[in-house]
Amino acid sequence: MLTVLPIQSKEEQKELCVACGIEFIENAFAYRADDGGFIGICQFTFENDCGYIKNLSYAPNVVDNEAMIIMLRATMSFMHRCGLVNSYMEKDATTDVLLKVSGYKENSEGKYYMNLDKFYNTPCSH
Repeated sequence: MLTVLPIQSKEEQKELCVACGIEFIENAFAYRADDGGFIGICQFTFENDCGYIKNLSYAPNVVDNEAMIIMLRATMSFMHRCGLVNSYMEKDATTDVLLKVSGYKENSEGKYYMNLDKFYNTPCSH
């Protein structure tokens, strides 16, 4: 069964980042996805009343797009419950495939953007 849980320990977050070959961002929140084994990690921050997906990364030798999107949705939901409306993701935060199916749209600055109010309050119009 798939579980998506917040990472409570910075040491665990750092270990998982190393395992995924990504930068450990000490001031970032993080979620992990598991299904009996580690699937991936999502690190994110809150800055200037916006949420920023810093990375959405698979564990080594794992490709489970569905689990990664579920973890991303958990992250977005947490941001929205914290009162954030705007969420951004850098183009290099994840794979091209995940970026395409994430629901984020590229803005004029080359960043991928999501209005969380629109996504959660009127999902069919997004």
